[in-house]
Amino acid sequence: MRNKQLLHSMFYPKQYAKKRHVIHKLTNRFTKFGYQQVETPVFEDYDLYNDVQGTVNTADMLKLIDPSGKVLVLRPDATIPIARHYTHLQEKVTSGRLSYVLDIFRSTLEERSRTQAGVELFGERTPEADAELIALAVTSLKELAIPSFKIEIGHATFYKELLREANLNAMQQKQLDQYIQSKNISEIVPFLKDLDLDASLIEKLRKIPMLYGDASLVIDEAENIISTERMREELDYLSKVYQLLKDYQVDSYISINLGLINHMNYYSGIIFQGFAEGLGQPIMMGGRYDYLSRSFYREMPAIGFAFEVNLLVDLLSGVFTEEEIIELHYEASERQRAFQLAEALRTANYTVIVRTAKEDEQLSDSPGIFVNTEKLVYSKQKEQREFKTEQELLDWYLRKDVE
Repeated sequence: MRNKQLLHSMFYPKQYAKKRHVIHKLTNRFTKFGYQQVETPVFEDYDLYNDVQGTVNTADMLKLIDPSGKVLVLRPDATIPIARHYTHLQEKVTSGRLSYVLDIFRSTLEERSRTQAGVELFGERTPEADAELIALAVTSLKELAIPSFKIEIGHATFYKELLREANLNAMQQKQLDQYIQSKNISEIVPFLKDLDLDASLIEKLRKIPMLYGDASLVIDEAENIISTERMREELDYLSKVYQLLKDYQVDSYISINLGLINHMNYYSGIIFQGFAEGLGQPIMMGGRYDYLSRSFYREMPAIGFAFEVNLLVDLLSGVFTEEEIIELHYEASERQRAFQLAEALRTANYTVIVRTAKEDEQLSDSPGIFVNTEKLVYSKQKEQREFKTEQELLDWYLRKDVE
């Protein structure tokens, strides 16, 4: 019996066509926003991820040892190597806008790998930069015609500031994280009371998981948990981002969730995730990571996100239209002419398969062209058209597609 995991991980032609379609749409959209595509090595030094705190769990990495005895990992994350490469660039770079389509490898994944397509914006920390990036995510999903999706925006500062006040140990914080993520209000209060925290701090922490939903209402309600100047500044910042998203006219796709916790602890400000109806896991994750570059001995603000390409492919089942293939058949005496016509159609961006004609050829669902000495015949199902010259057929094809 064949390995089920191998079968599951293989993309059959129709499925792979969807994947190429998704990647083409995303990369094209990224380019229109000024992002230049880059690539990082598949194999990275283990120390790159081990030395940067708050990243991928080292137990989840796929490791191997090279002939010199050095420990390597299959790339478990794209942001860290891109940030390292960018901060170490010697040449002058005109734009800090980089995009990528890369495979990510982790032992916890069902297929050990997944494809991500994302962007990283270096050198800017403004509400305008954050709003543009979120708007790019929304418009990319719209262009793919992903049905019924939402982008949840959170912010790392509010929860982190309250945790700093609470002064919890690692185990206590991990437990509280779980309660916050699951919005388990009934367990949060007793848990915090057992830690002998101040009543007002307990109340603010209790409110965190309930601060989600309509953006304007959540921003107003968040006023009640402000206890530091940093929280005040970040709430004003978040409010400006939302106003900008309204100007982008994408606010109907936005909700705010201040109980949103991302396991990549290098996020320092706005964080966000994309969700599609009927799917229980995020199709996109991102956020601001202004302090990650310190691990590479530079101070540089940055923000980015990544789409889960394979999940987007699964969501296209009802909306994807396969590219039409033209079958061009020819009589033996017209072979050269048929080859030239096929190449002219390909140059005009059509997909063409060339075959010798067979007797009693039946009409098919796919469009076909028959080349003989007297004429060119186009057929598709019950439709038939005749043309005297190749140019006449090409002109008609171009008009047909425009119409």
